[in-house]
Amino acid sequence: MSTTNKQQQELAVPGFFPAVTSECKEVAAKFFICIEKSMVSHNDEDIDAPRRGLRYCEKQLIDYTVCMEQSLAKGSPNIH
Repeated sequence: MSTTNKQQQELAVPGFFPAVTSECKEVAAKFFICIEKSMVSHNDEDIDAPRRGLRYCEKQLIDYTVCMEQSLAKGSPNIH
């Protein structure tokens, strides 16, 4: 995939969002705090706030997704 296509690819939260396993609490907290701070609308017509927030928090989203996928693959029963 080219860089242009990759940049245009939409970011989205995974299907298990906002679930958190015990071993992913710290990573999840960083992601949740980041999106809470960055998904602020500029005005009532600002429909891009969620997309902007996910782009700004892309690293934290990836960290959260990877941690949760690994944790769930292990069968972690402690989902909050």
